[in-house]
Amino acid sequence: MFRRKARFPPKNPQNRPRLDLARFMLDTRVFLACYGGMKSVAKKNLSFASSPDNADGLQLKITFDEDTKTAFGDYTCPDKYQGLPDQIHPGIISTILDEIMMKINEAMNFETTTGELTIRFLQPAKVNEPLHLRGWFVKKNKKIIENRAEIENEIGKIVARGKGKYIEAED
Repeated sequence: MFRRKARFPPKNPQNRPRLDLARFMLDTRVFLACYGGMKSVAKKNLSFASSPDNADGLQLKITFDEDTKTAFGDYTCPDKYQGLPDQIHPGIISTILDEIMMKINEAMNFETTTGELTIRFLQPAKVNEPLHLRGWFVKKNKKIIENRAEIENEIGKIVARGKGKYIEAED
């Protein structure tokens, strides 16, 4: 009896792309055999606000005092983060306040994500002007951590205040 040679890939009457599971499994096994499996690669911290590895980021340097449960630092914002002429973009101000409060959580060993952020912009913050950053722990209720932060200009006027609620990650 004459056997017809099998077609690979099989004819597809609807002309739709097909996922051939057996072929995929074979390709995966060949890859794993050649490369010894997937190796975990250490991920770089590319946080926009505080990573020294992110050249486009803010690269904030924030210090935490365990006795008073406060975070503080200084920052001078370059022109590239300007909103209105000579003013820091409000989104950058919000990012700075959020990062200060996240550093408090990190230093207190809370693994959190931002749940709510309330920002009060009290006066314009100028680019290329030294800013003083300050934040403090307020309280923890079950899985919600509350913090506060503020940014002060070089003459001591508060330019923005923030309060944040952070949700603790589930175990």
